Amino acid sequence: MRKTYFVCPAPPCPNGKLHLGHIGGVYLLADIFVRYQRMNGNAAYYVTGADEHGSYTLVKAGQLGTPVDEVSAMYSSQILHCLAAMGIEVDEFVKTSSQDHKQHSLSVFNELLAAGMVEIKEGRQLYCESCQEFAADSLAHGFCPECGNSTDSNLCEGCGHAIQHATLKQPQHAPCRKPLSLRPIRQAHLRLDLLAAELISKIEASEWPRAIKYKEIRWLKQELRTLAMSRNFERGVALDHPEVAGQTLMTWFEGLWCFDTGIRRICERNQADYAATMRSPDSRIVFFMGQDNRFYYTIGVTASLLARGYPIPHNQAIQDFSKLEGEKFSTSRNHALWADEVALDLDQSVLRYYLAGIAKPFGTDDNDFQVDGLIQAALRVREYETSLRKHVGSGQRFAVNPLLPVLADAVERYKAAMAAAEFWNALEAINSFFAHARFSDAEASELDAQEISLFLSMLQPFVPVLANSYGACFFGTQWQPVLRTAESTFSDKSPPGKVDFPLFGRPVSEKFVAAYNLRFRAPALAD
Repeated sequence: MRKTYFVCPAPPCPNGKLHLGHIGGVYLLADIFVRYQRMNGNAAYYVTGADEHGSYTLVKAGQLGTPVDEVSAMYSSQILHCLAAMGIEVDEFVKTSSQDHKQHSLSVFNELLAAGMVEIKEGRQLYCESCQEFAADSLAHGFCPECGNSTDSNLCEGCGHAIQHATLKQPQHAPCRKPLSLRPIRQAHLRLDLLAAELISKIEASEWPRAIKYKEIRWLKQELRTLAMSRNFERGVALDHPEVAGQTLMTWFEGLWCFDTGIRRICERNQADYAATMRSPDSRIVFFMGQDNRFYYTIGVTASLLARGYPIPHNQAIQDFSKLEGEKFSTSRNHALWADEVALDLDQSVLRYYLAGIAKPFGTDDNDFQVDGLIQAALRVREYETSLRKHVGSGQRFAVNPLLPVLADAVERYKAAMAAAEFWNALEAINSFFAHARFSDAEASELDAQEISLFLSMLQPFVPVLANSYGACFFGTQWQPVLRTAESTFSDKSPPGKVDFPLFGRPVSEKFVAAYNLRFRAPALAD
């Protein structure tokens, strides 16, 4: 049965461009998953956006001396450019400042309020006596009560803990560096206690990764509390409820709900009913995110969906923070490679192949970008191409043979890995297929059409330009990636095309490596 997938990577904050840590940890993986589902005959939509109402954009605007809306528009455009530079195709890009998103966010809040899931109660928010204003998100800094690392008042990037203002240690106001105090406020809270038992049951039965299930079920059983939904902050979606009038929805709620607005837009475009689409057993939502967004997606967003009568997300694909030569990617320390700039020096196919290969399971902390690994990835891609190119224009006719059992096994392992968003395992299956395929044998006397089409199809979600280019060489421009193993699909003709494009797996240039080493490896090399 044909499924509909809404693939929703967390919306980035428009306070800067995307670096390769962002791309490889979230946005590329979502693109690979979308392409795989389409290859399988399913409908798949890539939905993300720009989380414009967080404090990070406001802080950036202050640093630049530019109106915040102009900063948001500038960086939203740059984010889209970075995605395009990596071959990532977005179906819906939702800015949280858009009118329909504001309306949808309020609609979701009011649905939860009507269902008895929202409680207006006493809360506490950090306040600066010197500046005479409340602080939120990155405007308040302190230390995480769980791991002790420096953090803002939203989420700890060290351990992923969702910070409550009352628990932030040694809080200071970022603009003036003075201590913050706590002030009582009336505040909207999401009542997770009403759904905890059902949430636990649904999560246990889900296809989420085991490590994620464990963390969220443990929290629901041992640390359960209500989640604050509103605060005093100038930017965002304003509430009109009399007890919290003038407050805005927290970004974990309305910012992450870009996916909901995007799905509504897609339904309208397809003339489909939104509620029926969301409730259909053939519809599936899959979230992609870094670990800093884990808690609010797996608990807050999931609970909000369930409370409104919709299924919980089909999967939550979560990555540890990406590293660059052993240290976390960092914009503030300039320890980063910007996606659009690197794409000028390195082929998109090599970058996509390498980044997908180092996106390892959550909790393993094994996702380190290293130039040596990048060089090896370029060599691997070149090896694929060398084996393919020797057959184009060789005069060999296609052979149509039964698929070898070892190749059929690799295809099945690939399918299982891709369905579970375990792309590192999918790449291992691709390499196993290549190692045993007859076309990769330098002494091969015949050309198996089925093997080549399957190999290119397996590659296509990872390196679409490369796969499509060679697919056209072997089978004509009408070739489409498909994981079907039917011998009757292919004829016994010779490949119709010729290679009229350069290698994708070109060596990483010495100039790039030298500049890279100077920036990121000089201290280590000196030792």
